Amino acid sequence: MRRWAYRSLKLSMKELHCPACGTPCVRVISGTSLIEKTLNRLSIFQVRCQLCTTRFQARRPGNRVTSQAFDRREYRRLPANFAATLILDRPAAGGFVTDISMGGCALQATTTLTRGTFVKFVLHGPSGQADIKVDSAMICSVQPQSVGVKFLEFDTEDKQRMGQLILELLADQQAPPRISSRS
Repeated sequence: MRRWAYRSLKLSMKELHCPACGTPCVRVISGTSLIEKTLNRLSIFQVRCQLCTTRFQARRPGNRVTSQAFDRREYRRLPANFAATLILDRPAAGGFVTDISMGGCALQATTTLTRGTFVKFVLHGPSGQADIKVDSAMICSVQPQSVGVKFLEFDTEDKQRMGQLILELLADQQAPPRISSRS
């Protein structure tokens, strides 16, 4: 049995927080296995923390369908505009991240890399912050002007910094628009 299967919470979604980091930034994810679909029928859903990536179960009485049934991603993609580099041996491909989550990103770049290629990924820190390195990433999709990158392995410190960046992006999205006070 999977490690996350032992982590279950019996809280309503309004009270739901990640058991590992305590944040309310969690997302119900679509189950694909027969066991997960059966648990969904019993109002027990798989949940993914958007910051520390912990996966756990939560009871959601009265709801048999997840709100993200149409979206197979476990992490919410957030609009972004950061410089980044893909490294495969020495020829590196640079570009700009157009959306990002703890699970991956879309990189606006033209490259000859094919789907399934393993690379290292470096997100160049915004506003002079240190670069965030992903030790192992995979090209998941290739479009004419962009590539989809799935993050596989982070160093602990880089994963924490990525979580902090995601938290800042989430906060910016939920903040009310700023009104200038020019008189």
